[in-house]
Amino acid sequence: KQWYQRRVRGNTTNLGLEDSAYNFLMMGVKQYLCGGCFARFGCMTAIHKCPHCRKTFEYDPDDYHRKITCGNIKCDKPFGFWMFKVSEKREQEIRREVKAENESIAKKRAQQKRRAARADRRVGSQSNEERVQEQLFLLKLIDHCPRCGFFLDRHMNSDDAKDHLSSCNDAKAIKAHQANVSAKAAASKQKQKAEETQEEVMAFKTWEINGRQVGQLWMLSENILRRECKKFGLEAEGAKHFLIARLAEVIRSRERKMITMGGEVNHASYDVTPLHKVDAEDLPDNWQNMDPSDLKCVAASYGLDFDHANDTKSDLLKKLDTARLKGSGLLMILDDQSKKAKKRKSRTSDEDPDFKVDGNESD
Repeated sequence: KQWYQRRVRGNTTNLGLEDSAYNFLMMGVKQYLCGGCFARFGCMTAIHKCPHCRKTFEYDPDDYHRKITCGNIKCDKPFGFWMFKVSEKREQEIRREVKAENESIAKKRAQQKRRAARADRRVGSQSNEERVQEQLFLLKLIDHCPRCGFFLDRHMNSDDAKDHLSSCNDAKAIKAHQANVSAKAAASKQKQKAEETQEEVMAFKTWEINGRQVGQLWMLSENILRRECKKFGLEAEGAKHFLIARLAEVIRSRERKMITMGGEVNHASYDVTPLHKVDAEDLPDNWQNMDPSDLKCVAASYGLDFDHANDTKSDLLKKLDTARLKGSGLLMILDDQSKKAKKRKSRTSDEDPDFKVDGNESD
């Protein structure tokens, strides 16, 4: 991409980006807009070239802090990657930005999945879809014949489209059009897969940078969750909230053992802060507007006990709010009682034992 090429050459002034933007791109936590085509890209969808042989190579965010070789024939020279200084304040800002961005992506991904499932139920078989496309062609809502790809000129009308469909039996043209459609569908699928991989990597790297918070497992994709379940030797099948529940339970149990029995060498630590103690900025933004499936994932991330099959949205919200406010009501009652006790004590200590209410002094 043009931005990446400019960054390697040390010139980001035209795009208005800070030098440290390169760090966040290569770490896999941020995406940027290309200065040439305005397409959004990250480290997994950018084009990476070896500084020695100038050939492309596959990049992984785990390689950012290493020296690697490009893997191409006749090129075995190692190279590393730039790292610019970042202030602590800016790093904290980036953490908040990418957390909000990944939360939005996770919600959007869940919505797209639900819409795709509903569309599959509506469309039914492929023949139904073909009939729909033919009807759209007859109404001149699409310009190309869905069978052979014939282009309907602007001066033609619906009768011309009907005449073409009735005589559309050129096997060679139909086969060529189907091959073209299949190629476009494959390219679109490959592009979508690359974008999903980029989003998955970005979400996972953001989760790592934010301290591997178990309460934020709901922001990871199902593919990442299955991979993590396999890493811990867990079953990797089932709905997303089941995967999160298994993974969160094992991680919390493991962290408790690490605290009581001592840590292991090269052990990756996790943040297992409970829901009532976690910072507000680490919680989902406005979970009242989340769908029940997403709420189940959030509840599973924080280890709440809920009915995976029968709990409604209101049930899940009530349990989340109760867990979030755990202990706060008791503290408020104790604080109120302590204030009353202090007031009574102060009034008693201010009274003069030799003074009576009627104004008469004691003997």
